[in-house]
Formats: sequence, structure tokens, C-alpha cells
Amino acid sequence: MYLKCLVGYFFIFLIATTTYSAEAKRILIFVGPSTHPPGTHEVAAGGRLMQYCLQNMGNVPDVTAEVVSEWPRDASKLNSYSTIVFIGDTFPPQRLPETEAILAQIDTMMARGCGIVCVHYATGLWGKDVTESGSHPLLGWLGGYFANKTCPHHQGVAEVYASAIITPAISDHPILRGWNEFTVNDEPYINNYFGGEGNQMAKNVTALATSMLPPKSPKQETVAWCVERNDSGRGFAIVMPHFYKNWAVDDLRRFILNGIVWSAKLDIPADGVQTTLPDLDTFSPVSVEVPNAKSLVDQIVKAAGGKANLLSRFTIQEKLNVSDDVEKPGKPRESIFDGHDHWWYRSGKGKWEKKVNEPAADLVWAWTLQTLLDSKSNIVPIPEMKDGDNILVGLRISETVKPSMDIYFDKKNLQLVRIDWRKDINRFSDYREHDGATYPSKCIGYRKETGKPWFCSEIIELKRLAELPEGLKPN
Repeated sequence: MYLKCLVGYFFIFLIATTTYSAEAKRILIFVGPSTHPPGTHEVAAGGRLMQYCLQNMGNVPDVTAEVVSEWPRDASKLNSYSTIVFIGDTFPPQRLPETEAILAQIDTMMARGCGIVCVHYATGLWGKDVTESGSHPLLGWLGGYFANKTCPHHQGVAEVYASAIITPAISDHPILRGWNEFTVNDEPYINNYFGGEGNQMAKNVTALATSMLPPKSPKQETVAWCVERNDSGRGFAIVMPHFYKNWAVDDLRRFILNGIVWSAKLDIPADGVQTTLPDLDTFSPVSVEVPNAKSLVDQIVKAAGGKANLLSRFTIQEKLNVSDDVEKPGKPRESIFDGHDHWWYRSGKGKWEKKVNEPAADLVWAWTLQTLLDSKSNIVPIPEMKDGDNILVGLRISETVKPSMDIYFDKKNLQLVRIDWRKDINRFSDYREHDGATYPSKCIGYRKETGKPWFCSEIIELKRLAELPEGLKPN
């Protein structure tokens, strides 16, 4: 009888141990917001990629990973995870509603020994996130963080390097197993913040990888580290990858997966975590590579009638309604434009007046698409946007426009539909053609803050001009 009871208790113990072990192998991947251009960050695809790799490790079995982009409402569910992985633009909880409540829940997770991992910009904090001295719970949980340039106490450096050599910092740590020094074109943050006097790491924090950066004045910079906390929990931070394509770098990917597995208190095999990665397209990024802005510009200009047909010197007759009632009849106005810097207007047949230092001139120049062809414009792709029933592709223009301007086009026909600039969202519609050029004849401006319209412009007639009318001079 005693033996039967003993055997029974033994099997109960095995079941309990097995259950606990299974729960300890659950990993939560939290994907935070990101506004980076296609091919960079790609946090949603990066989350799915990590999930796939963790659930398909050839030498670390029985791990499940869950990807979410909304904080779990059932706090009790958080008890089942052995580690939580963050990816996003800055530490995601800081960009979510109810930040303080979420930080408190994470603190509870850390107190029971849960692990934490932050990948690339998820290691980052803004100045408004920290105290004047740089205090934030992430410092204790993770062992350090990337201090954005807005931080009052310390500023890290974010710069893309053509060839950053990533070197193991020590010879013996489980996270370093199975990968070797590698070179990568990426944005490993440097001058990261560790909180100690002279920015020294705490005794329980270990530098895992370094790089001699920046190239012009190199010094040994820590680009990945880990911490073993007093609560028995573990933290791992790595300030790469910026470019999504770099997930295909075997040494970098194994380094990250090793760190996640270690943070979950699982054993890392001698040769490191082994995975076979499918094509990066499998995980549905907006783009694997950073898109070529010039190629998109060429397509947009072609859809508008071609470079030779874009408007530059022209006159318009419009009805302008400056009010929040877009149905209200507009007042007639005539304008003449000559390039970017010269704009004259008049009401009726009155005297021409020249607009000077008028910000709306930048908006008109973008409306003509000429700003896309200006050699001084800095143009980068921005993430696609769902706007109503339409998918929009976008470009961010800077240097020739201040502040930078986001211009969006309908993905199907590449027609201009929206410009986000300064305090306004300007929506364009009612396309017409004139002398080979295709242009939107209607624009309604909305305030970003309220979403309410404040002006409506409708072009009644548009004509190209071979010469400026008598009496008008560009100077």
C-alpha cells in the first residue's frame, strides 16, 4: 500500500513538474508601434520571424512563442510566460495607453524571475520616459538601455555603418555559443546607458558583444549585453538589426535566439540555437530591402504624365473657401506660379500681389510633383498606410521642405491623394488633365489635432504659361 502511494505521489510529481516545465517554455513576443520606412525595423515581420525560429529550433525542443501587438488584458495570463521579448520603436510599453499599469505588471513578472529581451530600438527610451537622472525600471530589468537624444542625462548615438564588425566581448557565456565575429551593414547604437558612475555597468551586467565605432574615432562600444538580476530573472539586450534583411545573417540571428533562450532559463547547446530560416518574404514584411526611392518617384512621375509634362509655370482660377464648412461656396481667386519660389495672386481683375515667405508655396510645389525631381530634396520611402478603403504608398521629403513633408499616393494608380505637413492633413481628389499633365483639382485641408476641415480649394481652370504676364518679374 505504501509503495502504491509512493508511486502515485511520484507520478503526480512528474505531472506537476512536466506542467511547470511546459509553462516555463512559453515565450511572449510583443510587437510595439513603428513608423520606420519599409525595409527598416519591420517589427511585425521581425516578431513573426522570431516566433517561427523559436518554435522550429532543431536542438531546443518544446518551445512555444506567441506574438501580440496589444497588451494582454488578462493579467493572469502573464504568469505563464518564462520571458517576454520586445520589438518596436523605443521600449513599447512607453508608447501604449495605460503605461504605468503595464509597467507595474511587468514589474510583477520580473519579480517572479521572468526574463526580458529587447531588440534594436526596443532598447530605447525618450527623455520624457525617464527622470532627469535617467531612472527607469528598464535599467534594472535589462541592465542598460539606449538613451534617445532627447534624454536629459545621456545621449546615445544612432548611425548606420556600412561595415560594423561585431565581436564577442568575452570567451565564455552561453549566449555566445555557435556564432563568430561578423560584419554587418546596420545601425548598432553606441554610447548606450548603463547607469553606473562614469556610465559603468553594474556588477551583474555582462557585455556580450562590442564594435569599434564610429569609424572616424573608434573606441570599443558595447552593442549587446545581459543581466542576471537579484530576483533570479535574466535580461538580454541587442541594439540590432535596423535593416530587416539582416535577420538572414546567421551569426546575428543565432546570437539573438541564444539570448532569448537564455533569458527563458533554457539550456543553450554547445553549437548554439540551430534554425533553418525560410525566405524573409515568408514573414510578410512591407519590404525585405529598403525600397529605392528613385524607382518609386519615376513611377509616380510617369503616372502623372511624365517629367516633361509636370506643371511649373502656370495659372489657375480657383474657388477658395476658408472655413470648416466645405460645402460653402468659395471665393474666386486667380494665381500664377513660376517654379517653387514665385507666386502671385489676385481677386477678380485687381492688382497682382506677390506672396513672400508663404509656406503654402511648398505645398503647391509638392502638388506639382516637382519637389520629387529637385536634386536637393532628400527623399525616403515611408510605410504604406491604409486610408479608408485605399492602400497608400508614401515618400518623406526633407531638405527642400521644412519641416519634412509626407506625401502619399494611391498604390493602385500612383495618383497623389494626401500630404501630411505641419499641422495639416491635405486631401486631394477630382483628377483632371491639361496639356499632358494629370492633376488633382480639389484639396481639402484638415487640422491634425481636431480632424476638422479648415479650407477647401477647387480649381476651375488651369493653363500653362509660356511667359509671365507683362509686369510680373520673378525677382
